[in-house]
Amino acid sequence: MTKETHSSGGLIIALLALNVFLTKFISSYSLIYKIFLILLFFHSSYIGALFPDIDMKSSYISKRYPFLAKHFGKKCRHRGFTHSFLAVLLFSFFFEVIYMISNQNIIVLSIGLGFVLGYASHMVLDFLTSEGIEFFNPIRINIHILPIKTGGTSEKYINKFLRLMIVLLCLYNILLIAGDYYKFDIITYILNIF
Repeated sequence: MTKETHSSGGLIIALLALNVFLTKFISSYSLIYKIFLILLFFHSSYIGALFPDIDMKSSYISKRYPFLAKHFGKKCRHRGFTHSFLAVLLFSFFFEVIYMISNQNIIVLSIGLGFVLGYASHMVLDFLTSEGIEFFNPIRINIHILPIKTGGTSEKYINKFLRLMIVLLCLYNILLIAGDYYKFDIITYILNIF
C-alpha cells in the first residue's frame, strides 16, 4: 500500500482506540494536557503506520529517518522482518520497558500506544495486497488475503473508503466526547429528533 493509504489506516486505528485511550489513561488530566496527549497519540500512530517501510530506501519514512533506514535497509528485505509479528512484539516490549523505566510516564504511554497501533494497521493493510507480508518472519512464508496491487485502482478505492471512515469516526468521537461533556447521550438525542 502507498503512504497515503497507510496514513489513513493509522488515523483510523487511532480514532477507533481514542475513546479507550481517553477513558482508561488520560481522563484525570486537564483539558489542555489531554489535547496535547491526544495529538501525541495521533502523531505516533501516523509514524507507526509508516514505520514498517523503513526497510525500503525509497519510502517516505526512510527519507525522513535516513540513519534508521541505513541500518534496517542493510539487514532487512522489504516486507520481511519489519512486517512481522515478531517486530510488533519487539516494539511493544521496547515501549513497555521505556514506560516502566520512566515511572509510567503518560507521554511515553501516548507515544508507545499510538506507535504500536499504527504499526499494526500497516501490517493489516499490507496483508490485503498481492505482495503480502512475511508475518511469521524469520520463517519465509509470504501471506496475503486479497490480490490488491499496491498503487492500483483497488487500493485507491480502499483509500477513499478509509477516508470516508475517518470522517465518520471523527464525527462519532466528537459526539461521544460532547456527550460525555454535557452528561447526556447525544447520539440518542439526535436519533430522537428523526
